[in-house]
Amino acid sequence: MSTRSMTNFQDSAAYKIIDRHKKLIIAFLLIVFLFVIGEFTVETFLTLSQVLLTLKLASFIALFALCQMIAIAGGGSGLDLSVGYMATITAVFTAAIMEGRNSHLGVAVLAALGLGLVVGLINGTLTAYLRLPPLVVTLAMANILQGVINVYTAGKNITGRPSPVLQTMAAKSTGIFPNIVFLLLIITPIVMILLYKTKLGLKLFGSGANETAAYLSGVNVKLVRCTSYIISSTLASIIGLLLLGNMGIAFKDMGSNYVMPSIAAVVVGGVSLTGGDGNYIGVILGAIFLQTLTNLLVALGWGDAGKWTGFGIVLFALLILYLSNRRKR
Repeated sequence: MSTRSMTNFQDSAAYKIIDRHKKLIIAFLLIVFLFVIGEFTVETFLTLSQVLLTLKLASFIALFALCQMIAIAGGGSGLDLSVGYMATITAVFTAAIMEGRNSHLGVAVLAALGLGLVVGLINGTLTAYLRLPPLVVTLAMANILQGVINVYTAGKNITGRPSPVLQTMAAKSTGIFPNIVFLLLIITPIVMILLYKTKLGLKLFGSGANETAAYLSGVNVKLVRCTSYIISSTLASIIGLLLLGNMGIAFKDMGSNYVMPSIAAVVVGGVSLTGGDGNYIGVILGAIFLQTLTNLLVALGWGDAGKWTGFGIVLFALLILYLSNRRKR
C-alpha cells in the first residue's frame, strides 16, 4: 500500500472505528483463536452445550470484573482484592438467613447490601481519605474477611441453603440459555449508561484520567474514589448471593478464586490499569476469553498449574502490547 493510500485509509471513517475499538477487536480475535485451537485439538470443544457452559462460567468472572473495573476507573492505583471474600462471607451468612425459603430472600438481600456497604466504606475511606495503598488495604480486608469466616465456621458445617428463586436466577436455564447470561445482558447496558451518561460516571473517569484537572473542575475526587469502593464491595456481595444460588451451598473460599481472573479480564478487555476509562463490553469479552482458555488448558491436561501459567503469560503479553501502543502515541 502506497503512502498516499495509507494516509487516505487512516483518514477514513472505517479506520477511525477500528482504531477506537481495537482493544475490543483484539479481545474478540483472541476468543476466536482459542476456539479454533480447541476445535482442532479437543473433541467436542465447540459443541453447543460446551459453549453455553463457557458463557455461564464466564458470566461470573465478568460480574467480579465489573467490581475491579469500577475500582480501577477512579484512578489512584485502584484495585479491590477483597471482592472474593466479600462474596464468600455474604454467601455464608445469607445461606443461614434464607434456609431455602423464598420468604427470607428479601432479608438476605438487605443483609448482603449492608455487608457490602460497610466493607466498601472502610476500603474507600482508607484508600481515598487516608491515602493508603489500595493493594494493601484490600488485601488486608480480604484477610480479615477470611478470618471472620474461619471463626464463624470453626468446628461446624456451614448451614443453610439458597431460596428457590435465587437458585432459578443463578443456576437454572430458560430454554437452552443459562439465566445468569440473561442477567449479564440486562446489567451490561445499565452499566454502560451509568458510566457514560451520568455525572457519577463522568466524575469517576475524570478522577482516574487526571486527578488534578478533576479537582480544579470542582470534582470531589476523594468522595468519588471512596464511592467506587463502596460500589465494588456492594456488587461483590450481590455476586455472593448469585454464587450461592448457583452452587446450592456456601463454603469457604468459594469466591476467592475469582480475584485473579477478574483482574485479568479487565486487562484482556483493554481497560487501562491507571484509570480513566472502562468499557464493560471489553471486560465481558475478556472474561469469555479467560474461561475459554481455562477450558482448553484443562482439556489438554494442564490443570490448575497450567491455567494460572496461561493467565500470567496472557497478562504479560497484553500489558506489553498496550504499553508499547501508548508509547508510540
